[in-house]
Amino acid sequence: GCGSEQSSGDSTETSVQDYEEQIKRLQEENEKLKEELAKYMPSTEVDETFEEAASEQANASEEAISENTVAEGVERKQIVVFGDSIWDSSRDETGIAARLSDYMNADVYNCSIGGTRASLKDGESPDDYEKWDSTSLSGMVNVAIGKVDPEIFLEGYPAGGVIRNIDFSKTDYFIIAYGLNDYFSGAIQNVEDGREWDAHGYGGALRYAIDELRGKFPDAQILLISPTYCQFWKDGVMYTDSNMKDFGGGPLTIYANVCRNVAENKNTLYIDAYTKMGINIYTAEDYLEDGIHLTAAGRELYAKAVSSCLKYGKPGEISGNSVYY
Repeated sequence: GCGSEQSSGDSTETSVQDYEEQIKRLQEENEKLKEELAKYMPSTEVDETFEEAASEQANASEEAISENTVAEGVERKQIVVFGDSIWDSSRDETGIAARLSDYMNADVYNCSIGGTRASLKDGESPDDYEKWDSTSLSGMVNVAIGKVDPEIFLEGYPAGGVIRNIDFSKTDYFIIAYGLNDYFSGAIQNVEDGREWDAHGYGGALRYAIDELRGKFPDAQILLISPTYCQFWKDGVMYTDSNMKDFGGGPLTIYANVCRNVAENKNTLYIDAYTKMGINIYTAEDYLEDGIHLTAAGRELYAKAVSSCLKYGKPGEISGNSVYY
């Protein structure tokens, strides 16, 4: 995973021992000073002076031990991310998952796979679990809920190694962040005359994921994140962007709106990364490295927005920029 390990009880015990040794040293120093002062002051005054000082030191030390024990014992949150290359392309310390881990004091399990869609492709079965081979959102969710074995279709992906080591029952937040590849492939938003959770549509795939995750892990919160703004370049010139370019399913704004509608109807946390995060035509030079993927500054902005939403956001409401940082 991308998060650091949980603090062990050993460090708490070590810290307590350190404070106890400090108290012992201070007591020894007090005794020496007491002997020196006894040469010049009546013994009763010396006793009163040192009893008061010793009491203050003991109280301060006990408070320090108590505060330290609480800090060390705070349980880290568990965050599981299902997404595309926005999360997957950088798995170092500047990646969104690593930065989010720092901001949230959390173990972040990055199960994102570059190039993947939320929706199933034409011909992909939604329920052939024995021969499952789709790396879509449905595939990742089916692994999480125990319907599909990750060994049969995730070999070779970093996410495959991550997902094998998760105890999903301990998850505090599931983050679902797709849409760019649905857009690039012209995927339909919702299957016409189909069930609302038919995962061959972008909206249906999001609904299926929410319903299945909630059914299995009712205590976990779910955060939907819309796709981010992007630009298209040719010969060093930006010739169009995702506000205008249509790959068959409409401009990217349509997919962002579908994500918003699902979040509102399903009452999940939601980040409007498309219009409210601050990545747009005016800031693209700073936040987009190739017109699509995020620069280190873009990843930092994104991680702050996610952290802010997880800490302060309310289900069914729109979050955008990281107003608390």
